[in-house]
Amino acid sequence: MRIQPKKIMCAVDFSDFSHLILSYGRALAAEFHAKLYVCHVLHDMVMLSSHGQAYIVSEKIAQERLDDTKVLLENLVKEQRMEAQIIVSQGHAADELTQIVQEKDIDLVIAATHGGSGIKRFLIGSVTDRLVKTLTCPLLVLYAKEDHPAFPNVFRVPLERILVGCDFSPESDLAFEYGLSLAQEFQAELHLVHVIKPEKHIELATTDYMKIQEGDYLGWTQSEFLTLQQKATDDEWERRSRLLSRIERQLAHMVPEESRDWCTPIINLLEGKAYSELIHYAKIKEVDMIVLGIHGHGLLEQFLVGSTTDRVIGRSGCPVLAVRKLPIP
Repeated sequence: MRIQPKKIMCAVDFSDFSHLILSYGRALAAEFHAKLYVCHVLHDMVMLSSHGQAYIVSEKIAQERLDDTKVLLENLVKEQRMEAQIIVSQGHAADELTQIVQEKDIDLVIAATHGGSGIKRFLIGSVTDRLVKTLTCPLLVLYAKEDHPAFPNVFRVPLERILVGCDFSPESDLAFEYGLSLAQEFQAELHLVHVIKPEKHIELATTDYMKIQEGDYLGWTQSEFLTLQQKATDDEWERRSRLLSRIERQLAHMVPEESRDWCTPIINLLEGKAYSELIHYAKIKEVDMIVLGIHGHGLLEQFLVGSTTDRVIGRSGCPVLAVRKLPIP
């Protein structure tokens, strides 16, 4: 299944990184012959009276803000030499963007994150964090650095190496479909990576072996104990080797035969925490985009611990495409 977005929306906030978002939007829209939208959401404006009382601004002032913002967006689009439909809305940014996506039937949203971690991110979050949980279409998150080039004069996204995180879930399968489609469109390398949770090897003392083995242990020698310990280690590695071989075969079989004429998948098995291993691999291999599925965890679990996709988005130095498998109505 080849995936080709037909409607792409850039969500900009007039920060210094808006040009980066627009550059990606322009390039992807040209590559897929898609219609491009540029959107900005104004926060509801509350003013204070001389007595310190809060009141909502008048409809006239609100409309003037919307008109002025539309002009700013039009000028920004002209600077990028783009053709795009301008959308200006007012309200909570993530909720408004989610509603616009549904109304316009958008296929892909492009936004940026400034990154961050720790208590500030935990308490405050960001519009991008919220979009990951509410959008019904894929979200491409660009990591905005202070010295990040916006390449405003480049009309093709530098996409030579694509990494897909594969855990064989339905969300992961959808991420693979997107990664494969992008690799085909851009003739890019396709890296399929599965991260295995580390297994702690527990070495048992002689008395522990005696407790779990049957028989009379009075005649045991040190060599017999070492032989038993080595056998346990060998059995563990043999079992692990069989598991790794099966995972490698599964990853290799994901790529259809008809796609192998232009795509040779690069398969890697890593061990550790999924988000940190994926980020490290992407950095070492100079990956241009990470594609991940969004799992439908409960709200409390997401709030307390986050997810692999959330953490990769917050810490990755390269763009992350997050895709969600929608429930069957």
